[in-house]
Amino acid sequence: MKDQHPKKTYYPTYDVMSEKGEWDPITQQVIQNRTHPTEGNVLTPEMKRTLQAYSKTLFPSHVGEQTLSISLILDHRLTENKLKSYPKNSLLSKEEIILYGLAHAEEECVLTDQKPFFQMSDDERLKKIISWKHQLGEESVWKNVSCDLFYTTLTSELLKLIYSDPSVWSNIGYGGPAYPRGYYAYGPKQFDSWEAKPHDENLS
Repeated sequence: MKDQHPKKTYYPTYDVMSEKGEWDPITQQVIQNRTHPTEGNVLTPEMKRTLQAYSKTLFPSHVGEQTLSISLILDHRLTENKLKSYPKNSLLSKEEIILYGLAHAEEECVLTDQKPFFQMSDDERLKKIISWKHQLGEESVWKNVSCDLFYTTLTSELLKLIYSDPSVWSNIGYGGPAYPRGYYAYGPKQFDSWEAKPHDENLS
């Protein structure tokens, strides 16, 4: 069963960070800031636990290997006012949607399941998330923001964070930021020296 787990990768020996010296200085600094973010001051400890559990439930194939702290980076983005924009047809900013939604999510879970979201089982959490996606949250709870808007907004932001993680890049064989050099190997099953190769070929 272990070999069938979704975390299995075709590139077990590939490490995109081994080529970070080839990136330009600005790109290197961006990745450094991403992997070592400063602490934010917007999210509460409860909200951070909810975020981590939410991410683990929706993205089980990658979050287990992540080197980035999703809650830490999102908190930093909120602190830096990076989520002040408004989703289409929304009167609330992304920041307001996420903060209201996290609070409502916890409130609903305690009301219906007598425990916080992060203490629920994977199946229980997934059922909750699906209900929010389909506007089936507790109406008495979701007053400041609709549960489906919370779902789409938060999930969209989490996708950006998860797939900006170098460890996930390695896992899916993505070579990372554009290098200051071109591709030379164009033939079938040919790879440039820095590209991800399937299975253990990265060791050769």
